[in-house]
Amino acid sequence: MSDILNDKIIVVELAGKEIILRNTSNNFKNELIAMGFRNVGSEYFLVLPIEDIDNRVLIINKLIDLGGLFSGGNGWAPSEVVDYYKEKGLISAKYNRISWKAPGKFTISTE
Repeated sequence: MSDILNDKIIVVELAGKEIILRNTSNNFKNELIAMGFRNVGSEYFLVLPIEDIDNRVLIINKLIDLGGLFSGGNGWAPSEVVDYYKEKGLISAKYNRISWKAPGKFTISTE
């Protein structure tokens, strides 16, 4: 992973029953554990019932506040999930989308 991303939270899974994040420097470890994530190496996992929309939106808003990068892509990529909740009026904050072009090559945009 690029050195630029070492101090960032990258949201890699958001649509299923698990929210999966990467944070290689562990600089947000205390905040993530306080939100209920468990740490395994450079990844953090949180299991949420799919139907618990209120808690999922709360977690997403906290990740936005921490400057999380929501991975772009097809289907239900994390950025697509955030866009869906924005369309529904459940999220109003701008967020950061990371789009991968190739290994180590990416763009970050504010949506």
